Amino acid sequence: MEEARISRWQFFLLTLNYTIGTSFFIRPGGIIASTKQDGWIIPLLAGTIALLIVCLWLTLAKANLGLSIVQICIKVLGKPVGGFFALLYIWYFVQTAGWVTRNLGDFMKTLVMPRTPISVFHLMLLLIVCYAAIKGIETIARVSEFLTPFVLIVVVIIYLLTLSEWRTDRLWPMFQTDAWQMIINSTTVIGFPYMESVCLMMLAPYVKNGVKSGLLYGIAMGTILLSGIVFVTIGVLGVTRASHSTYPLYIIVQELKIAEFIDHVESTIVIVWLIWIFLKLCTAYYCAVLGICQLFRVNDRTWIAVPLILLVSGLAISFNDNVVENIEWDKRYIFLYSCFYGIGIPVLLLLMTWFRKSRSKSKEGLL
Repeated sequence: MEEARISRWQFFLLTLNYTIGTSFFIRPGGIIASTKQDGWIIPLLAGTIALLIVCLWLTLAKANLGLSIVQICIKVLGKPVGGFFALLYIWYFVQTAGWVTRNLGDFMKTLVMPRTPISVFHLMLLLIVCYAAIKGIETIARVSEFLTPFVLIVVVIIYLLTLSEWRTDRLWPMFQTDAWQMIINSTTVIGFPYMESVCLMMLAPYVKNGVKSGLLYGIAMGTILLSGIVFVTIGVLGVTRASHSTYPLYIIVQELKIAEFIDHVESTIVIVWLIWIFLKLCTAYYCAVLGICQLFRVNDRTWIAVPLILLVSGLAISFNDNVVENIEWDKRYIFLYSCFYGIGIPVLLLLMTWFRKSRSKSKEGLL
């Protein structure tokens, strides 16, 4: 296991960046399309439910101190069965890395450089991410600590500059969606991005102290930012425009004018997008590499990180090019698929942990 330590503050920033890394740009349009003016409530509801799920992960981690989710699988379920579940988690991390890589490629090819092959964007980013994964979690945490203030400052400035385009009437009528429909619409957001955060349980053993506060506060802050961008998007673009846009935040910045002579400032949001994508992909990629090393007892991460570039890049290219089909898959399956890794397996592991502990105590009592 890597001899590394990250602080509670660094873990908080990693959690924040992982939560909103891609959802900040992708989720607002779909949320607004499903719940109209009530869209800003969806992240708040989904985030609240996600915090309850995080308590499950923290309980599992507390019952197995010093172990990652992959190591917990092996310890609690034994090598054959536990190894299988550990392999499922590794596949989930690799798949998440593939999704994030494809999100970057789609964005760059659609809006920024349409004539460039999408695989070029994938390989350029994955090479840097691979190097970061080889250097270790401390390096990734320091990069996150260095870049996050810049990203958040840019987002706050964008919030303030959009006030000139703000129209309150676009937010009405509000509170028209019934509670049950609100819960149904929040399930996709629970699946992505919140359930994906189970990946962060690979990093819990490396946190010096404050795993609980770092994880909970990071997801809570990500929830507030996601709800805020949905609220701003409705007030600036309106429900109709926002719900028909894949990247509504990019449109907002693209149409933003500062004074009479400064326009086309969308390059700033492209930089923010690249930074967030990079930080989230670094975390998912590193967790996949770490999981493989722990499962197969590989000491040198380089032998795993370099070949993994081909697998992640291949997965990213193989995903469907049809945006409509991707949206439909997301609506129907992302919650159930993510629940298997975010709720199903952790509940099984926690029950087996309690069973093994009670069994060992009963044996000690007999002795």
